[in-house]
Amino acid sequence: MYRARELRKMLDSAKRDTRVDDALEYVAGELTNVLESGDVKPSEFSLRDLFVELMPGGQERANNWERAAKRGQQVTEGALAVDTADFSRITGQIVFSAVQDSYKLATGISDQLATTFPSQFQDSELVPGIAATADQYEDEIPAGHPYPLVGMAARDIRLPRAEKRGGIIPITREAIIADRTGLLLQEAATVGKGMGVNKEKRIIRTFIGAVPSYEFKGTARATYANAGGFNNLATEILTDFTDIRILSELFYAMSDPSINEPLDVAPTTIVCGNNLAWQARSIIRNVKVREGDITAAPAIQGENEGNRIPFDLTIIHNEYLIRELILNTTLGGLTSGNRGLANAHWFFGNPMAAFVYKEIWALTTEEAPMNNEEQFTSDVWHRVKVSEKGVPGIREPRAIIRSGGTVAS
Repeated sequence: MYRARELRKMLDSAKRDTRVDDALEYVAGELTNVLESGDVKPSEFSLRDLFVELMPGGQERANNWERAAKRGQQVTEGALAVDTADFSRITGQIVFSAVQDSYKLATGISDQLATTFPSQFQDSELVPGIAATADQYEDEIPAGHPYPLVGMAARDIRLPRAEKRGGIIPITREAIIADRTGLLLQEAATVGKGMGVNKEKRIIRTFIGAVPSYEFKGTARATYANAGGFNNLATEILTDFTDIRILSELFYAMSDPSINEPLDVAPTTIVCGNNLAWQARSIIRNVKVREGDITAAPAIQGENEGNRIPFDLTIIHNEYLIRELILNTTLGGLTSGNRGLANAHWFFGNPMAAFVYKEIWALTTEEAPMNNEEQFTSDVWHRVKVSEKGVPGIREPRAIIRSGGTVAS
């Protein structure tokens, strides 16, 4: 009861303080800070104690419920509406903390695969862009001559329609009586993790090319293909630095379609499954390279110092990637119908430059209005709605290459 009583004292003090405009929001803000810092865990709060401390007549009401539950008696509620604002707001904040903690997956990689793109356009939208053409500046401007008018090349892409997902977490009379804070938080965590996994899988499906949504100047194209004036589809098995070099050359050979100049995007990442990550890590961190002519008689090989990869690469990997490759093998030209084939796939480039997540609103919670009908008809004293709306999209497929890992270089 200590935590709930602390909140009650803080709330009473804030209401007396003339410098505080909204005492409830002030306390909710303080609670948010301590929960985010990790100094206090949501599980340290008792649902029954929160009800007792924050609801007018909460102690008496909770005792009546318990006695009626034990004796099978009828419960007579007061005729006047009960102010549930304090209880609803504080409990909602604790639930949100539990949802948010589980929403961030321990092994999630989607936030490293797409850049969040805030938007107010919920339907499919055309995102205008411009690119400066360098050739306009080739000619020198003689002394005393006017500067020429220069223009920009249009490069419009289309992003898909945003999708809304979410659920409602009820806080029932039974949960309050039984003081099942742990059960409530477990339910909240289930909702949060479920939504986190769903977002992870949706972004990965777009990333692997199973959901091709790229449209440039009105023309659609598969995410990975040798078509439309560029090739970002390879077959190299990831064996050593030479395979990375082959994909690197493919990467740098692609040009900005609007101005026919290099993309000005550097490769930063290798994305693969957990199994291939062992090999990738060995290649990237290798400080010695064995080189020579193995076809000579006798074979000539030597061990040379130094890593051959001229730029730093991050390895991103998880199991969701492999399972989505297997499940979506018939889409986007994928050839990953079993675990072995899926494990051979790897991606090279700059995923944050290639993909976006169009976000209408981030993970959000809302509390139901006070004294709503559910309170009487279903003994649901409070409800917390959790929602998120957004959709993954493709901004620049030239910034990423997919290799099926089927052919040795």
